[in-house]
Formats: sequence, C-alpha cells, structure tokens
Amino acid sequence: MRYIRQQIFKEIGKKGQEKLGKSTAAIVGIGALGSNSAELLARAGVGSLILIDRDVVELSNLQRQRLFDENDVGKPKALAAKEHLAKINSEIKTDFLIDDLNFGNIGKIFGKKIDLILDCTDNLETRFLINDFCIKYRIPFIYSSAVGSKGYVFDIVPNKTACLRCFLKEAAQLDTCETAGVLNTTTSMISTIQANEAVKILLRKDFEKNLLFFDVWKNELSKIKVNRNNNCVCCIKNNFEYLNGKKASKIVKLCGDNIYQIKTRRIDENQFNKLKNKLNNIGKIKHFYVQNIRTNILGSNGKNYQLSFYLDFGTGLWKLRI
Repeated sequence: MRYIRQQIFKEIGKKGQEKLGKSTAAIVGIGALGSNSAELLARAGVGSLILIDRDVVELSNLQRQRLFDENDVGKPKALAAKEHLAKINSEIKTDFLIDDLNFGNIGKIFGKKIDLILDCTDNLETRFLINDFCIKYRIPFIYSSAVGSKGYVFDIVPNKTACLRCFLKEAAQLDTCETAGVLNTTTSMISTIQANEAVKILLRKDFEKNLLFFDVWKNELSKIKVNRNNNCVCCIKNNFEYLNGKKASKIVKLCGDNIYQIKTRRIDENQFNKLKNKLNNIGKIKHFYVQNIRTNILGSNGKNYQLSFYLDFGTGLWKLRI
C-alpha cells in the first residue's frame, strides 16, 4: 500500500488517510516553498491540489526548487509542477492555473470547495489578498516565507487565530531572495513545516498557534505569540481592502532577477503593435513576438538596459524584466 507507513502513525491512521484523500488544498506560488510543499502533500495523499503561479522556471531556481530540473527551464512553473506530481502520485487530482491571483479572479479560482490554502507567494500584496479572502469566507491558510537563512510559518484559522494584518501592517517591499539570497536548506525546512501543519489542519488536529521562526544557519527556533489585534482592519473590522481592489497596485515586484509585473487595461493586438512602434523609437528591438518584446534602451546613467515584456492577452497583465 502506498500510504502504509503513514497510516501506521497513530495521529493519522486509516481514517485520517481517507480524510486526506477527500481533501482539497490550493498552493499559491509554486516557487521554492510552494513546489516543495506541493510535492510533500502529493506524496502524503491529499486528494486534490490546485497549483497557481504566473511565472516560469529559471535556471537560478534549480538551486532550491527541487521539484524541477534543467528540462523545465522556460516552462510555466504550475504546468511543470503538475507534470512532475503526476509521475510521483497518479492517484491524486492536480489542477493548475498559469495566472496572476488578483482581486478580480480570486473568487472564481476558489469558487469550489477548498479546505486549505497555502500561501507561498513572493509579495505582501498577494498575501494580504489571500488573507482577506480567507477571513471573509472562513478558509484556513498557512503563511510561509523564506529569505536568506531565515523563515516563518504561521497557521491562520478564522475566528481562532490572529490574521496576517494583525501583525503585518502594509504591503511594503521587504527583502527578497534576489536582494538577500536564500539557502535551499531554509526553503526545505519551511516548506516541510508548512506541509506538516497542512496535514494537521486538514485532519482537524491540534495545530501550531504561534508564529514559528527558524534560522537554519544559527540553528535557532523561536515561537512567537501573536494575539489578535482588537483594531485589525481585516479580521475585526471586516474591511477587506485588498479583496475589493482598493489596495491593488499596478506594478508589483516579483521574486526574480529584476522582474516586475505591470497591470494594465485589457489590450488587443493592434494596441500591442502600437507599443512596438513606440519602443522602436527609444531603443533597438531585439525580437518582438505577439506576447513577448525585448528591447535595449539607454538609461540616464549611460548604461544599456534590456527590457523584456510578457503579455497575457485577455487579462491585460504584463511582466517587465529589466
């Protein structure tokens, strides 16, 4: 039997395994944390996984994103993850979405029954959006982050714990793996703890109530008590600023080598071609495809920069790589 060693563990057992098989978990962000957590949940037999990511696999990802290999470079992470998970466990259902999670589509994406959401994203705006959605619709989710040698995990269960906005105030830009680096041991540790807490929550077992902090370089572990903020704009006042779009940004810095996402109005191919002509006036276009532009421009500091634009027709979402 595939899960026999897990079923022997008394906290799970046969009934627990059956419950996992009937559960649905969504993983938002299939980077180092999300891909590792997704693999662990697939191996554990969580019956249905929903993978959401807007990015593609880069060579620099392979240092820590162990679900991928060199053949995946350039492929959408969500698609590559689905393909690998299918080889690991063909008994579970895996859906994937190559898209940006935003206030306009989060309700449709999570419209069906979801038991748990794993927050493995790379920016606070998306984290706060997930927080708003989960608090409003009473869906538990697990926050995780990892930069350098440090990482955090926090279980957020509506009406039972503090929410993200109880202790994180605004979506300011923090250190990322690009600015501070990251160890693969850090992401492995954090995703393992996140997946373990996911199993507990799905089985309705006692879960960790504290914010967990790890520093794998210094071998430090701390449990930080986080109380509900009596003036929290989200879980107390039910003011869902990110879910209703009031706090949505037009430009979001992504975790990667100078990658930004620009949110625009819907754009058609005619408008796209006009953009090509404008860019051609300010720099040399290296190549121009229907969904991909690369051009060189001369910066005010005298340096040449390469700009790459990636367009998703219909959503009007652009990615800009500098």
